Amino acid sequence: MMQKNNMDFIVPKRAFGNTGVKISKLCLGGGSFGSADSQALLDEALKYGVDCWEIVSFTGKVYAKYFQGKPEIRERVFLSGKVYSTDPVVMQKQLDKVLKENETSFIDFLAIHSVDDIKMLNNDVRKWVEKVKKEKKIRFFGFCTHKNMDNCLSGASELGWIDGIQTFYNYRMQSIKSMEEALQKCHGKGIGIFAVKSMGFCVQKKAELQKLPSKEKIDSLLTGHNISFEQSKLRAIWQNPSLTSICSLMPNSAILQSNVLAAIDKNPLNPEILRLLLDYANATGKYFCRRCGACETTNTDKIPIFDIMEMLMYSRGYGRQDLAAQRFAQMPSGIQSKIDSSDYSIAEKICPQKMPITRLMKEAYLELQKE
Repeated sequence: MMQKNNMDFIVPKRAFGNTGVKISKLCLGGGSFGSADSQALLDEALKYGVDCWEIVSFTGKVYAKYFQGKPEIRERVFLSGKVYSTDPVVMQKQLDKVLKENETSFIDFLAIHSVDDIKMLNNDVRKWVEKVKKEKKIRFFGFCTHKNMDNCLSGASELGWIDGIQTFYNYRMQSIKSMEEALQKCHGKGIGIFAVKSMGFCVQKKAELQKLPSKEKIDSLLTGHNISFEQSKLRAIWQNPSLTSICSLMPNSAILQSNVLAAIDKNPLNPEILRLLLDYANATGKYFCRRCGACETTNTDKIPIFDIMEMLMYSRGYGRQDLAAQRFAQMPSGIQSKIDSSDYSIAEKICPQKMPITRLMKEAYLELQKE
């Protein structure tokens, strides 16, 4: 696919906030490793300058195997890891486990997953962060936010001890004023930002989305400009100077190379493509959960509407029916039994996207039990 000199295909770096460190504007997502070719994928990522790699709970020991006996390689990589608690005792155990599993003495960026209220980052968390930084077990600290992102970002910009944030962000979110303002605040305070869930997948079935006139128009235009729909989404995000890097799922060489080509293109995205991306986002907006969390405040049965929407997104957008069904099965039976009959009318009225929540909840109830 890429025939020119390798130097033509080195992904540019961007400053990671005020840390003094620059990282590749494309980050290798931790869920990219589902095959036996993981080591070859890492070789290729480094060849193209993708030096920022993410660890998630199911990454396994892929990095440990790659770093073994190659300390110079570990020094080249900006490694991002996660803990899943705000309890300092639990965080310590989880950090030690991440270090051991990946056979490294430090993590470059450690994030708490997942923060939906900035009050979670209390003084105990701050003191623990200071301790592990002093011990040189982590270099930088922050959090991941997948819900109520604008408020979390704005709040983080005022704390004074957050180095970086992983946030749900994609081309669909670029028209939300509160989100753009929050990103600008963080950028102004020197906080590095990773965008995650960059494809902006819907909860509607792909076959139905393909029928939309707006999809046909943008596909035709993109073909004429020799760019894919996925590449246009990435390039739209990179046009925002507040963003440091996009953390992307790249499970094979073809997707990695496609994303690299998007990352090295220095030209502004064609204005007509940007307009059609916006048209498509508007046309499919009622099937996109912007993760504000407002719907869950209205349901008397305490149905986790947001979580179920995310399950549908994984099932229909990413094609991960297995993961969605597994998460659905983990919900309490008492909650599951009420999903189909619960009243979502108020939730539908306050949803900023005007999503057909009642219908989607019924579809999720039927689909995710069958998997």
